[in-house]
Amino acid sequence: MAANELRSRIQRVAPATSGRLTASEFLLSGAAAGLVGWGGTQAVAWSDHATGALLVTVLWAVLIGGFVGLTVLHAPDSIRFSDAMFAWGAVNSTAMALTVAGLFSVVPGQLAFWHAWVGATAVGYCWTGGVLEGAGQPVRGRGYLGAGVVGLGLLAIGAVAFPLVSSAGYLALAALHALPMLLDVRTALPAAHRTSVVGVAVAAVLVAGVVVA
Repeated sequence: MAANELRSRIQRVAPATSGRLTASEFLLSGAAAGLVGWGGTQAVAWSDHATGALLVTVLWAVLIGGFVGLTVLHAPDSIRFSDAMFAWGAVNSTAMALTVAGLFSVVPGQLAFWHAWVGATAVGYCWTGGVLEGAGQPVRGRGYLGAGVVGLGLLAIGAVAFPLVSSAGYLALAALHALPMLLDVRTALPAAHRTSVVGVAVAAVLVAGVVVA
């Protein structure tokens, strides 16, 4: 299969990993990057700074560069070459391409800077859930799948009523990005409860944004 051939090629050229990063530490690192990145993006959006786009670009360049380096050099091979990682690479690359297009006004800003990343997060979690289900980890898999469904709901709300999410949309994305991984590492909650926590948190952020705006 083409996917397996691509995986083999990447494995041949990838540097050896130190293996010092455990799976839990990898997930916590991803959650932290999402909180800092989307929280920082929201802060810049609220400030309405003249160089906001540049500030956010620099912030994400540092975060993505650091996280990619951490993954490539220190994550175990079971993560580096997993189906879930390839899926996240595909959806994030697509979202990044749309973001770059948005910076040059090729596509609308809402699509480039928010919808693309909510969609990438939702699809990434749905895919991760399917991979874990197939690997015999139903609780973890359904937890991520539930988070993906919450993400699709957030995407739908933004598509039909963007003013409802515009005031705190990046904070909602921060919650959607980070909570599934934090719950996976730090709790033993059933999948339905994990989904509920993510859904309530995202909804609470949106409601607070509407009330405060």
